[in-house]
Amino acid sequence: MSEDDQPRIPIAQALPGMTIHPFENGEVPLSAFVLAKVLDSEGSPGWSFRTTEAPNREELLGALMVQVDLLRKSLVNDWEL
Repeated sequence: MSEDDQPRIPIAQALPGMTIHPFENGEVPLSAFVLAKVLDSEGSPGWSFRTTEAPNREELLGALMVQVDLLRKSLVNDWEL
């Protein structure tokens, strides 16, 4: 069965025991893209992602590009100290 054919489960069930920062007052989550570091069946670490729904690819690309730019700036600032 492919990943797309698997039923979706509550996020708390998929990420048991994990927590995130809350949203600001008045913010209503519409969808999520989760990037998780996981151990595979052989115990090797790797990265996996999950979405709450099929994402709008243009919006997702834009959001990820902003995060990459922010991370890049932060890393460059760390080197400039």
